[in-house]
Amino acid sequence: MIKNTLALKAVIICFLFSLPQIAISQNDHELENCGTEITESDLEYMRSIQQQLEYYEAEYYEKLANRSSTAISQIPIKAHIIRTTAGTGGLSESQLNDAIDNVNAFYANAFMEFYICDGINYIDNTTFYNFETNEESAITFSHNVDGLINIYFAQTVTSSSSGGGLCGYAYLPGGPDVIVMANNCTTNGSTLPHEIGHFFSLLHTHGPSNSNLTTELVDGSNCDTDGDFLCDTPADPQLNSGNVTPDCVYVGSTVDANGDLFAPDVTNIMSYSRKVCRTYFSPQQYARMYASFQTARHYFSCPSFNANFTSNFTRDCSDTLTVDFTDTSTGATSWEWDVDGDDIVDYTEQNPTHVYGPGTYDVTLTVSDGTNTLTNVFANHIVFESEIVNTTQVNLELFTDAWCEETTWEFRDSAGAVLYSGGPYQTDVEDFTLFNETFDVSLDECYTFEIVDSYGDGICCFSGDGYYELTTDDGTVIVNGGAYGFGEETYISNETLSVDEFSASSIRVFPNPASEILQIKVQGQALPDAYSIYNILGQTISQKKINSLTDLDVRVQDFDNGMYFIKIEKDGVSKSIPFVKN
Repeated sequence: MIKNTLALKAVIICFLFSLPQIAISQNDHELENCGTEITESDLEYMRSIQQQLEYYEAEYYEKLANRSSTAISQIPIKAHIIRTTAGTGGLSESQLNDAIDNVNAFYANAFMEFYICDGINYIDNTTFYNFETNEESAITFSHNVDGLINIYFAQTVTSSSSGGGLCGYAYLPGGPDVIVMANNCTTNGSTLPHEIGHFFSLLHTHGPSNSNLTTELVDGSNCDTDGDFLCDTPADPQLNSGNVTPDCVYVGSTVDANGDLFAPDVTNIMSYSRKVCRTYFSPQQYARMYASFQTARHYFSCPSFNANFTSNFTRDCSDTLTVDFTDTSTGATSWEWDVDGDDIVDYTEQNPTHVYGPGTYDVTLTVSDGTNTLTNVFANHIVFESEIVNTTQVNLELFTDAWCEETTWEFRDSAGAVLYSGGPYQTDVEDFTLFNETFDVSLDECYTFEIVDSYGDGICCFSGDGYYELTTDDGTVIVNGGAYGFGEETYISNETLSVDEFSASSIRVFPNPASEILQIKVQGQALPDAYSIYNILGQTISQKKINSLTDLDVRVQDFDNGMYFIKIEKDGVSKSIPFVKN
């Protein structure tokens, strides 16, 4: 079986995110806050891409643990420095470079690095020198560069609605590619990383509202649905210079809905704490920004010099996959390809071809124009799972979600003939309905199962816990899932199996998300030796030796809601799989 989809894989880590060693301005500008406004449409967009974000968050933890591919993607920005009409004032080039270096010291932990594309754009116009937010459309219409992060640096930034001074503001994914910064806050060490955090999907630690007390509880019981939706950032009653001392100590007395005293993190960059106190992004914040870059914000390219490619391959039931890479970079005169994510250059030609075995691989392309180099990492670009089965029947179990009319599927032979099909299902009648189908199959044949969601959000997890699962006649799981976006294809090679052995590709967990029981599914008869369950911080929650089939049913009903990882071991081989408890 070759599965043409994103395969969710992760491993457990315990990683310390150290503070970048930077110089922070002593001018704190406590009266100026972030002007980023979080709208309901922002939150709706975040919900719409939640499945993709969770996938790449898991991929981020895997990268940290394995460190097989440590290349950092370089992200272009267009720096717009606003000066007076006479060309005076404005942020200096050295101040800009220092600010970018400071940002990069933080964002290296998210495998991201920012650079200025095609020099600085100076806007000599006194009208915009002391910038008001209602002037944004006028200046961006004339100066925005498509496909870049446009950052405007003004002497001051003022809210047109309130008249108050702002340090800056940004837009979450789905909004314009624009960040606006006041010069004095650009150099304070924390505001520019803060606004870029918004740009890559982070909320304030006090939640979406700047005027209402957060609904996130101190005990963390609703940390994934309230506040900033991240569980390693404590509930925040909205920090400020009144409840945080100059020594960075919280002295507030606000309590949450349960009457518990808040204990917020005054060092978190996404808080409203004093600017000089903000020195820390949490692991989940880094994971969220990385995931946002890989999904909603992965379209930036410097027009004059960039690294990009296309890839083509033909899918079948073989145990190898041949991929042809075609360079589409601009300005490149030499190329270095790491096509399997091991930090080793595999090819230096412009358009290489590589033969893959089963696995999931990052592809990194580094180009040079003879003077400059540029790196772009395409995370999990190749996902190739191969599984040969031996069966007389393939069984389909399908549980629909609230929009069953979006779901269709086909089971085809190697000639492309449709042998079995289903859907679209009947609205309001067949929602949340379990379907079971049986497909008769022959040996030495290659079959394709394709499932499609016309809306593009799969059948899990926002409109019900829909799922599908293909199994052999002895109950061996071939594939299962539900978070497949617009769809996925599974290639099944039905051949005689001579050896029954455990491998990382022969084991899965189901259902995912799980509310009470998480089942470990193993191909064949070889039981794993043991499993361990970790939370997102790498702490061991549960572990057990596996002696019988009943030990493959893992009770998770007492776990707090959130993401976990189960590490399954057999004869020195292990596989860590993320799952969600809800």
